[in-house]
Amino acid sequence: MSDWISETLYSNGVLKNKLHIHDSKELEKKEYELSARNALFLLQKKPQINDIGDLKKVHQFLFGELYDWAGKYRPGNFNKNGYEFFDHTRFDFAEKDINNMLHKHPAGKPLANKDYAELLDAINFMHPFREGNGRSCKVFLSAYAANHGQVIDYPRRNKEMIEAQNEANVDKIAKLIKVENTPSRNRAFQVLASQQSAGKTLSQAELAQKYAEQQNKEQQEFDQDEGLELE
Repeated sequence: MSDWISETLYSNGVLKNKLHIHDSKELEKKEYELSARNALFLLQKKPQINDIGDLKKVHQFLFGELYDWAGKYRPGNFNKNGYEFFDHTRFDFAEKDINNMLHKHPAGKPLANKDYAELLDAINFMHPFREGNGRSCKVFLSAYAANHGQVIDYPRRNKEMIEAQNEANVDKIAKLIKVENTPSRNRAFQVLASQQSAGKTLSQAELAQKYAEQQNKEQQEFDQDEGLELE
């Protein structure tokens, strides 16, 4: 195990976290709850996606309450199940390629399934964070699609998608995702927020409490100069 990976773990193998949770199942549950709640909050704000740098901001917003490394690129290389991800020393090349993909589609113009599949494949291969790459990528691309008046429906058969991504099979990924065109950017974000809300288990009272807790924090993290562009 690489030193940079071991430094992020407690002695029992659980990810070090700000809540000092040492039980893997408890941490998994808390991570899901917080990331789902934060994703809903973010999508309701209708963020603009300008470049790959916004992926860092999405990741930090989803996981910042739990992990010190949220929103920070991994400082070393790693693999999962024999699949080697992008060399961290060459992230600048990955950023350039992904930004070229993002910028070639004018805002408001619909994209094809394969366009999103290529972006999903490129970001998955980059795999820039310690954990939470899949969830942050989905929120990032969902917001990007909504700015083009579209909604991406990711397959519930996760095994097939994982296999397609591990194989870097863009054509298969394109067939597995569905893209719905909507009348407008606002409508796309409404659909996204509705889907996210239906998929989470937290009550509206808990969500309201989250809003209050985050009010000052989000103004600092998503201000005009450094944060995502929000409505």
